Amino acid sequence: MAAKVIRVGVVGCGGIANVHMKGINASRDLSLAAICDILPERMEEKGKLYGVEEKNWFESYTEMMDSGLVDAITVATPNDIHYEVTMAAIKRGIPFAVEKPVCNSEVEVQRLLDLAEEKKIPHMVNFSYRFKSAARYAREIVQSGQLGTIYHINGEYLQSWGLNGASKDGEMTPLVWRFIKEHTGSGALGDLGCHLMDLVRFITGKEFVYFHADADTFIKQRPKIDESGMGDVTVDDYITIAGQLEDKIATALNITRFAYGRGNYQRVEVYGEKGALRYNLEDETGDTLEINIGNRPMRDGHCFRTVPIPERCFSDQLQSFADIINGTGDGLAATLADGVVNARLVDKTLEAVETGSKIVI
Repeated sequence: MAAKVIRVGVVGCGGIANVHMKGINASRDLSLAAICDILPERMEEKGKLYGVEEKNWFESYTEMMDSGLVDAITVATPNDIHYEVTMAAIKRGIPFAVEKPVCNSEVEVQRLLDLAEEKKIPHMVNFSYRFKSAARYAREIVQSGQLGTIYHINGEYLQSWGLNGASKDGEMTPLVWRFIKEHTGSGALGDLGCHLMDLVRFITGKEFVYFHADADTFIKQRPKIDESGMGDVTVDDYITIAGQLEDKIATALNITRFAYGRGNYQRVEVYGEKGALRYNLEDETGDTLEINIGNRPMRDGHCFRTVPIPERCFSDQLQSFADIINGTGDGLAATLADGVVNARLVDKTLEAVETGSKIVI
């Protein structure tokens, strides 16, 4: 008997919704059944682009969930809406995939986790870089012990869209919701840093023990979306984090929206007693893994070589969501339990910035 196609509704039709809708349409087990947004023009754009009939457009996410049209949802709204939408899905027993960070506080994520576990709701948190093949292969190598004792993890997540003149028309990027604390919780930290911290945990299997952190805002005001003047930026433009993981692994992370020439660039370097590796991602060229491991000539010659990624490491985020609902997930996707840890790390990072002190996790 053929597997039942899972009908998915997408809540939020902003930029990240493109990733959700493309992934749903590409999945063998998912069907894009309905979309939801408070802005009709956004729904019209996405509906026409991804083939959703107008009768399946909703301005209310609860109406969409209660319509009988959807078996699961994805949450692609601004961060401050994640909690209420996800809680509504859990109460209705609807499987969900929610964007990161899950919520703007650890307490809210914990509430979602407790109820989702009680009701046994299949779910996923969209820490999307867990599905990069090079990151998965890096995880295999590190956690198999091939690098020996790990001494250092260095990471970067760099974008440039915060720069003056970085918008498509060459003007300053306006005061979108990602610059407003009440909507996003934090800036580069919650937008990019939460991904990098999750990626470090994913690759190493180790938890953060303590860290110091520094952050600031380079551009304090930006043009309001409604063109009514300038508005205050209330979140960080960059964040730097230094500390330790378990087993005294020294860790240094650098995150910014002000890296000229970078689009969506990531790098994670792992240095151990027997070898080292470097995971790289740039949207324009994809993800790669370089290693220096195995013998003294490689070490003394400082030779890092790009290695082919095994087929077993290739995965897709939305197909993985379908697999989770069908009970065939590989166990590598993030859950609300990971979301709780991540929210705690974000909260502790902000505490470290505010106090200027070493913060124990």
